[in-house]
Formats: sequence, structure tokens, C-alpha cells
Amino acid sequence: MKNEIREQFPKWCSDYEHNQYTTMLTDDLDSLMGCAIEKYIKGNEINYFYNFNRIYIADQSDKRIVIGIDLALHKGKSWCNHVVKIDEDDYVNPQTANMNVINNIHKRNYFKKYAMSTALLMWSYYDIPLPQSKEGKMILLAIDSGYLGHYNKSYVAAHTKHLKQLGFENLIDLLNETDESEFVELQKKYNTKAKIKLNNEGYLQTTLPLAEMQEFFDFPIELPSQKFTLKFQFKDAEGKTKNTPSKEHIDKYIISFALTGREKFKYTYAQ
Repeated sequence: MKNEIREQFPKWCSDYEHNQYTTMLTDDLDSLMGCAIEKYIKGNEINYFYNFNRIYIADQSDKRIVIGIDLALHKGKSWCNHVVKIDEDDYVNPQTANMNVINNIHKRNYFKKYAMSTALLMWSYYDIPLPQSKEGKMILLAIDSGYLGHYNKSYVAAHTKHLKQLGFENLIDLLNETDESEFVELQKKYNTKAKIKLNNEGYLQTTLPLAEMQEFFDFPIELPSQKFTLKFQFKDAEGKTKNTPSKEHIDKYIISFALTGREKFKYTYAQ
């Protein structure tokens, strides 16, 4: 990552004290990979699971501060790849590690957004060497369909800019040499869009082929084995930006918020 970009991230990101925090997993591969990175770099392990309107916890006695991974928290520490502003002057969580916050992305410049994964952002920030094989690099780009912007005329300029900011010029070369259809086939091969769910007994499960993907990476990518129980429950809502010019117009205690398109947003709020 370019130094002038890294310096704009929250200070907690560069706190390397081992096992200081816990992490909050969401329901997909992007979050799981990000949690694996936090454990690999800092020893921070998963203790929470968030499925958008519920938070579950494994160890109730663990009082350490939590880091949301791939989660657009309105308050608190999080790694995030979402657009979290409608208006340019909207409130931004000062503890969120988010390229779209650093680049001041909002509704009016939406097509300049960082449209790759949280995992790739963390990979760059922590200066982790990329996988040696092409297939390993492609898996990283396939997470959250992060390759798509390269093949879309509306996004390609921003996509290239962000890869340069991350210091991943070699991934630009890979994208130039690879047809979009190869990424589509790879996503099918590794089922990268599969979800992570809590079963009726309170244990996490997924159809992601973690063992098959593991051979490309130097640290474990695995679900926690502990049982989870419900801690908090929220309500969720959607809206249109044409009817809501800024987040200040939402009369709720927001827990998480993100634009899901230039004209739409989704959020959770306390009941």
C-alpha cells in the first residue's frame, strides 16, 4: 500500500499488540478471509457472528473490544469496503478502515468507489505477500467479485487507480492477461459466493471449499468451532437516496449502514 494512503487509516490498524481484540465475522468469504488475516497478523480471533440483523457471541466472558470485518459499522472499529455516505458531508465513523472513506466516496461520485474486497484491502495494508500461483491471485480477486470493475467501462479507471493505491500493479497485469470468463469459472469451482450460516445447534457452517482453497494461502482459513448464542437483535430497513439526501434524515439509532447502489441503501438499527 502506498504510504500516503496507509497514513490515513485509523491508528488502531497499526496497533500490533498480540491478541488485543476479538473479531466479528459476517456471512461470506470476504469476512472470513479478513478474520483469518487478523488472526494471522495480530492473533485476534473470532468471537462474534453478525448476520445483518443479529449478533451472536461465542464467549460471553470475553470483554475485549471487537473489530467488525467487512462490516459497515456506524460506530466502533471495523474493516469495511462499503460506501457509507449519501451526501459528501455525511457523518463517517472515525474508526472505520475503509478506502471509500479515505477517497471521500458518496452518492454523487459513486462510480469512483473502491469495488474490491475487504480482504484485499487488509492484504495490502498488512503488506502480506500475494500468493505465488496465478490461481491463488485470482481467488483473491474473485472474493466479493473484486475483478468485475476491470471489465466494466464505468469502473475500470477507478479499479485501476485503487489497485495502484494498494501497490498491486502486478494484479493489473494479471487482469489484462485474463478473460472475465476465467474468473466466472473460478468462482463456480470454489463456490466463492457461498454463505456462512448458523445451524440450529448454534454452530457455524458453510459450503465454501475451505480445504481446497487453503493450499493457496500461508495461514489457516477456517470457521471457529465454538457454539454461538444470540447477544443482540436489530431491525433492518432499506431506502432510496432520492428520498433521503443524507444520513441525518434517518431518525433511528443506526448500527450499520451502506449504499447498495447509487440510488439505494440498507441499514440496521436498534429496536
